[in-house]
Amino acid sequence: MKNVKSIYILPILFIGILLVVFGRTFGVLFITANFVFILLILILLRKSEASMKKSFRYMARFFMVVYGVFLLSFIAVEGYIFYELEKSKEIHREEVDVVIILGAGLKGEIPSKTLLSRLEAGAAYLKTDKDVPVVVSGGQGEGESIPEAEAMGRYLVNHGISGDRIIYEKKSTTTYENLRNSMEVLEGTGMKNPDVLIVTSDYHVVRAKMIAAELGIDSQGLAGDSPFFVKVNYFIREYFAIVKTLMEKLIS
Repeated sequence: MKNVKSIYILPILFIGILLVVFGRTFGVLFITANFVFILLILILLRKSEASMKKSFRYMARFFMVVYGVFLLSFIAVEGYIFYELEKSKEIHREEVDVVIILGAGLKGEIPSKTLLSRLEAGAAYLKTDKDVPVVVSGGQGEGESIPEAEAMGRYLVNHGISGDRIIYEKKSTTTYENLRNSMEVLEGTGMKNPDVLIVTSDYHVVRAKMIAAELGIDSQGLAGDSPFFVKVNYFIREYFAIVKTLMEKLIS
C-alpha cells in the first residue's frame, strides 16, 4: 500500500517543485496534465479490478486510446518542428529576394532575449548576402516605448548593416500581420511576389512558414537560437499552436 501511495505522492511533489521553480509555464502545465491523465487511467483500471465493473474498464480503455492519439500527434508535430529546424540551417541563397525579421517584444526600447536571438541570426545572414534588403517587422505593444521595428533597425545598423537596406513595418502585433503587412510594404516599393527568408525563433519556424504559405508567400526559415529552458517550454507550446492552426484551416 505504501508503494502504491508513493507512486502518486512522488510525482505530485516533483510537479510542486517545478511550479515553485519555473511557475505556471507551458512545460510545467504539460507535465502536470500528462500526470493527471495517466493517474486517471490508473485509477480507472484499479477500480475495474476491484469492482469487476466493465464500465470502468471501458472508460480506462477510452482514455488510453485518447491519450495514445495525443502522444502520437505530439511526437509527429514535434518531429516536424525539429525537421524544419534542421532544414533552416541550409539556406538556398539564390532563392532569397528579401529577408523579413519578425518582432518579439521590447522592454522599453531594449530588445527582449527572444528578439535578440532573431536579430543576431538575421544580422549574421545579411553580412554574408550583402545585396538582399531586409524588412524589420513589429509594432508597438504594451510596455514598449517605441515600435519593435525601430529598435530592430537600430540593432542592425549598430551591427554593420547599412540603413539603406532596411525597410520598416511598424504596425504588426501578430505573426500573420508581420508577414501580411511586410508583403504590402514590399509591394509598395515595387517588389512583387519575392522569395522570402523569414527570420524567427527556432521553435517558431514551422508556424511562421505555415502562415506564409497561407498568404501565398514562397519562404524559407532561418532560426534564432533560444536558451534551453525557453526552447523546451515554447516547443511544447508550439504543438498546441500548430494544432489550433491546422484545425482552423480544416474548419474554414
